[in-house]
Formats: sequence, structure tokens, C-alpha cells
Amino acid sequence: MFENSNREPKKKLYRIGAVFCTVIVILAACYFGYYKYQQSKVKFQSPEGFSVKVNTKDLTVVGAKWLEAYTEQYRGKYVPRNQRIIEYSVDGIEIKETNVIQVDFSIVTKRLDEKSAYNWNGSIEKNRVKSQWVLRFKEELNPDGTFTYTVTKLQRPAGYDLEKYQSSGEKERDEYKHEYEAEIPYENQQYTYKIENRIVYVSYNRGSSWKEVPVPLETLVSVGDGRPYYNKLQEKSYVITPGKTAFVYGGTRENPLMMIRSEDGGTTWKTSEISKTLDSTRVKFCSFPTATVGYVIATGGRTMSQEGQIIYKTTNGGDTWKEVGDGPSTWLLQSAGFVEENLGFISYPKVDGAATNFYRTEDGGKTFQPVILPVHREKWMDVTLEPFIQPETPYVESGKLFLLVGQGEQGDFKGGTVMAKYKSEDRGKTWSFVELVEPPSKEIG
Repeated sequence: MFENSNREPKKKLYRIGAVFCTVIVILAACYFGYYKYQQSKVKFQSPEGFSVKVNTKDLTVVGAKWLEAYTEQYRGKYVPRNQRIIEYSVDGIEIKETNVIQVDFSIVTKRLDEKSAYNWNGSIEKNRVKSQWVLRFKEELNPDGTFTYTVTKLQRPAGYDLEKYQSSGEKERDEYKHEYEAEIPYENQQYTYKIENRIVYVSYNRGSSWKEVPVPLETLVSVGDGRPYYNKLQEKSYVITPGKTAFVYGGTRENPLMMIRSEDGGTTWKTSEISKTLDSTRVKFCSFPTATVGYVIATGGRTMSQEGQIIYKTTNGGDTWKEVGDGPSTWLLQSAGFVEENLGFISYPKVDGAATNFYRTEDGGKTFQPVILPVHREKWMDVTLEPFIQPETPYVESGKLFLLVGQGEQGDFKGGTVMAKYKSEDRGKTWSFVELVEPPSKEIG
């Protein structure tokens, strides 16, 4: 009986304890649910579009107050643990331009990991996230005399610098300098030239010694139609051999079409006038098939993709020149030259529907005949192509006539550089394919 009377209070205590625990669990569950509910209502505004109201136009103050207001949304009670900021500091503010600042700041998050650093566009250093933001603000004047600053763009410093580089014109200036002015190492060839400190030099011994060409670079490279290069000469506008070195220049409003030449390896030089009538020359090609007979083919009067070509000839080594003919087409001249006293070739861009873009003369440029090259096909990536469309000027090698045909500006067969080599047994009337070759190195200075 006594034992049963002791059990009753114990059971009562157990029931009270169970009820209390149940209440605690229910309260905890309710609080957890409420906490999660409050967390679910937390929305973070993106930096772009976030505003701050201030009574100053001092951008350093604006930046500090904007960052304080922006980070405040991450310091609230119900912010998720992996996003909550427990500490932040401004490390520096730099004014980049009108209404643009770079703010360097540090934050310490409740959970510090790579994801936190990524979310703040920063990196982890010494147990904190270091960030650098470039902020572009829109400024608005309020009726009460205060100002509202709204971030319209956020960038990393590298992105901002790249954008400035591209939009300021500096990129175009650098590209121009790289393409048109930056010095290019000369090719290690027997007869070559170089441009150094805006002076043109020639060499006849692979660059062991140099002779200066006594014409200012600006005069030598100027063109009447187009943009001049100051780091290389137009290909085939010159001839460099010990017995005949010649550079064609001018054909502009400032200078008539001229030639400067040397017959003694650059020791002495002579200048001659070729034509006074050309003032918009785009390209000019020079060749001396013999010591006394030489040709200059120059263009002028360009209109869109059309232009005229005039052929000049000398029979006294370059002292005097005479106009002897015109080009066979008005398409933009691509290459031209003579390989014998009266045998020469001219090529133009490939034109859809045209029978050919390659012509031959055997009377010193008075008349031209079309040359039809046999089509060479190549299979590449399971597609059959006819990539070789742009003939260059033929050349003589070991007493035989050869021709390289390129792919044009849009060619992409094997990178677009491979060329087709042809051979002629009848002085260029007909041609046969020989092989594929890599392009010869271009002699540049």
C-alpha cells in the first residue's frame, strides 16, 4: 500500500515533465518555423539599382555611405548564416572619373569560404573577404536639397580598365602603333632591308652591314589612297640586288611618282621622276628583268573596288620613264611584275563569274591575254574545296617559271597560309600544279 502511494507522485512528475518537454519542443519548433519564415522573407537587393540618400556630393563620402547601406541588409537578425556579415570595413575609395569610384573593402562573414568570396567578387585574405568594386553612380537632386546616388553599373577594376581602354581610343592608337609603327625584325636573307629609328637601311650580306637609303621614311611610305605603314615597305615596291637596288615612292599630292636607285650596293644613289600625273596611288610594283629594262606598275583613281593601272617602262636603267600601257582590268591590283624584258603578269582579286583574275603580256605591257589556271581541289574535313584563288607574280628558279597561288584574305584551308605551287613550260601560257607549299617568308624591315 505504501509502495503504491509513492508511485503516484512519481507518475505525476513524469507526466508534468513530459508535458513540459512537449511544450518546449513545440515552442522550439514554432520558433524555428517562425525564424525560417522570417529568413524566407529576407531579400537582398542587387548592387546595381541600389540607392543611398545623402546631403553631399563628395564621392568618397557617397561611396562610404552607399557601402554601409548596402551591407546593412546582410547584417540583419534573420539573414541566413552563410550570408550574414558580422564585420566590414572600407579600405580605400578612389575617384576614377565623374560619378565613378573604386571602393576597396573587407568583410567577415559568419561562414567564411570560397563561395562567400565569390558572392562578393573578392578573395579570402587573412580570414576575411577582400573586394574591389568600381561603382558608376547616377546622381539625382531631391526636392529637399539632398542627393540620391544609384549604382547603375558594378565592375571589377580589370573590367573597368579594359572598357576604358577600348572606349577611350587608346586601344585603336595601340593597334595602329602595333600594326603600322612598331619596328619589325628584318628577315635573315641575303638581300634585305630594315626600318630602324624611322630610317630605311639595305643590306647585301644578311644584315652584317647596312647602307642607309637617303629618302625620309615618311616620303618613302606615303600613299595617295589608304593608310601608310611606317614599319614595312609595300611588297614588290622595291628591288634589292648588288647591281640594282631601287625603291619606288610618291604618287601623292605631295610627291610625284619617283624612284631612288643604286647600282653599286648602296654607296651612291640616283633619283628619277616616273610620273607627275598620279596623286592617289594605292600600290606600286617595281621589277627590273634586266639591268637596263625596268617596269613600274602603279594604281590610281580608285572608286570602291575599281581602279586604274598605268605601266611605265625604262630602257636606260631607270634614268627616264615612259608610259607604255594600262592594266587589263579595273579591279584592285593585287600583284604585278615582269620576269623577262617583255614578259609580265598581273593579278587581281577573285571575282565571281569572271573567267580569270590572272593576265599575261609578252609585248611589254601593251596588250594582255587571260591565263586560265587549272583548278586544284583539296579534301579537308570531309569537304572538297577549291581554296587557291589568288595568283602572285611568277618567278624564275633554275631557269624555270613557277607561280604561287594563295587563298585570298578569307582563305581558311589549313589555316589559310598554305599555297599551291604551279609550273609552266611555255613561258606562262599554261600551268600545271606541282605541290602545296608554305608561303615564303616576306622580306620586311
